[in-house]
Amino acid sequence: MTSTPVPRASMPDVRELQRDFLLSDGGGRMFYVDGAEAPRGLPCVIAIGAFDGFHRGHQDLLARAAADAASRGVATVAVTFDPDPDEVLSAHPAHKLLSFDDRVCALLSTGAHVAVVPFTPALAELDHDAFFSRVLAPALDIQAIHVGTDFRLGRCGASTVEVMQAWGAQHAIEVHGHALLEDDGAPITATRIRTLFAQGSIEMARRELGRRPLLRGTVQHGRGQGADMGFPTANMALHTGIQLPANGVYAGLALIDASVWPAAINAGLPPMFDSDAHSAHLEANLLGCTGDLYGRDIAIAFDRRLRPSRKFESIDALIETVNNDIQTVRGLFGDTGVRLA
Repeated sequence: MTSTPVPRASMPDVRELQRDFLLSDGGGRMFYVDGAEAPRGLPCVIAIGAFDGFHRGHQDLLARAAADAASRGVATVAVTFDPDPDEVLSAHPAHKLLSFDDRVCALLSTGAHVAVVPFTPALAELDHDAFFSRVLAPALDIQAIHVGTDFRLGRCGASTVEVMQAWGAQHAIEVHGHALLEDDGAPITATRIRTLFAQGSIEMARRELGRRPLLRGTVQHGRGQGADMGFPTANMALHTGIQLPANGVYAGLALIDASVWPAAINAGLPPMFDSDAHSAHLEANLLGCTGDLYGRDIAIAFDRRLRPSRKFESIDALIETVNNDIQTVRGLFGDTGVRLA
């Protein structure tokens, strides 16, 4: 009688880690359309969007634009905005899946150039004709435009895909509206992924993103009790305005400098210490990582949720459960880091 072999714990390969931490370099360049570094009349096909999260739907849209650009022998350009329009137009903007810098890195990883449009209330008042002719035309010689079918431009979203297509026919510019990519019978959107992440549905969020969900922060001093319990943690001061996962314990990966380590992660204030002013909203035990991490930048990629947060009847019970969590992470990824080139 033979037993089923147990998979050996191992870290993802370097290419997968570079993808998850948005470190791939596709060779494109970023420029502000009104900046001195902007090109002048670059022949191109463009895709337009806020691209928050740069999920699989965004990736599909940009791939279609890139295929069109290749057939014409011109550049592919992703046109995006800084800040996100939601942050300017909404009294209560949604939390973001990616910071602006990470959004640009994700777009550049495809090999496209990234044209950044400074978003202001005045820009929001422009119609499509003014946007293309006055804002983009000095930098870009646009031959085709690719957007999602739900795309809207201008005041009150008056410039729909159909309106833009009529305009494009008059200017010899093709405008393509693409149906949104679906997963499990529903369109893949940043709003949907944001909700999944907030609910702790990491596997579904990961599937729709096409990578592990990512958070960045800086290691700060915390309660200092983890080390005394046998599992020192890196306490993170998080970037503001970024969507957090549901409270709970997660298995994931942590990037410090150029090395990635297995990580057992607690999201949300620990119930046993929620009255302590030094408790962090995100802390991670990095398996195999030693040395002083205070003040260093850290990125966390979430692999799966292990359990919800709960209050324990004793510190000993807490220690036993956390050690079990760490052992689960060790069983998934081992306890050594991977150096990225």
